[in-house]
Amino acid sequence: MKATVELRDKREARLRQQLKDTPMRPLPLFQLTGWNHFVDEKVEPPTRAGSSPGPDRRKDEQSIAYHRHLRMVPTDAMTHMQETVVEAVHHNSGRRDGLMDHVIDGPAGTGKTCLLRAAGRAAQQEIEAGTGGRRQNTIPVVHITTPADPEQKVNWVWEIASYLGLQPEPKSLAEVLEMRRHQDLTLPVNYVLETAQTRLLLIDDIDRALPHQLANVLPYFDYLRDKLGISLVFCGTGASHLLHQARVLAGDLTRVSEENRVRLEQAGRPAAPAPPSPSALLPVTWLHPLPLDTEDQKTFREVLMGFEADLSLYRLEEHALSQHAVELHRRTGGYFKALAYVISTAAVIAIRSGSENITLKEIDAATAQLG
Repeated sequence: MKATVELRDKREARLRQQLKDTPMRPLPLFQLTGWNHFVDEKVEPPTRAGSSPGPDRRKDEQSIAYHRHLRMVPTDAMTHMQETVVEAVHHNSGRRDGLMDHVIDGPAGTGKTCLLRAAGRAAQQEIEAGTGGRRQNTIPVVHITTPADPEQKVNWVWEIASYLGLQPEPKSLAEVLEMRRHQDLTLPVNYVLETAQTRLLLIDDIDRALPHQLANVLPYFDYLRDKLGISLVFCGTGASHLLHQARVLAGDLTRVSEENRVRLEQAGRPAAPAPPSPSALLPVTWLHPLPLDTEDQKTFREVLMGFEADLSLYRLEEHALSQHAVELHRRTGGYFKALAYVISTAAVIAIRSGSENITLKEIDAATAQLG
């Protein structure tokens, strides 16, 4: 037991150092220490000294790092999803059955992962506010990604175990190469999730799994939901269709429906219409590219104004981004990921070039880096 505690402490110390050195890396978000850091993190714009940039401004790593990681600008979809997840957690915690999963779906590059994490952070903050702050030995939210090899259920459990700190650190390359032979950690994972009063499980990149691979683990997710009362949010392109296919395979619903039809016909009763799959009834939040057309001239411009408010440049002109709304939409297609990349890259270029403003010149240079 002492060795296990020492390994965990060493691991957390390493994570804290990673967060200090490179706070925006994604890896720590899939481990408890890093996730709690993300929940507590307040990204503030760097302080500008004086009214004009100093001689070292072009190499100001703090300002450059800040503009490389601009926050996700709130949109109606984001706000709605945050409220939906928080409400689902509260609603599910007061029920003994009938808990519902949630899905975030839409084309790649529309900001689904950002939304998933923002919703998880909002849910944890809401839970902790209701209990008087963060309590020791409680883990309200678990955030995992689909395993690299999603074939076996044990690999999904291993992802949860890694987040919880139950996965032992490999001591050598030989142990890393033997990872496929790791033990089944289902029992200790279940014990920790239950005693730590986990309320929400976020599962990202679900599109990396095939339907039959997801079908192998759905019964386990059902167990977490139905016995432990954990709400699940699945995220990925095509997630709703994938879950429907996996649910059909997991429950063999096609065979059951056919047997029910035959039974009713033999009893002289007309067969009832086939009920929809449970996953077909899942609440789905759809994210699409941000529009800019005759029907909606507002949403895209509001997002640009949100980015403008976050920028910390000495000579940033009023409406620097929104005045180029049509051009930015043409170049990014309204995809949030591409838009955020262009704006953050243009801001870094503005700092390093000394212009301290975003014009079409900086946008051109940033767009060129998209390839």
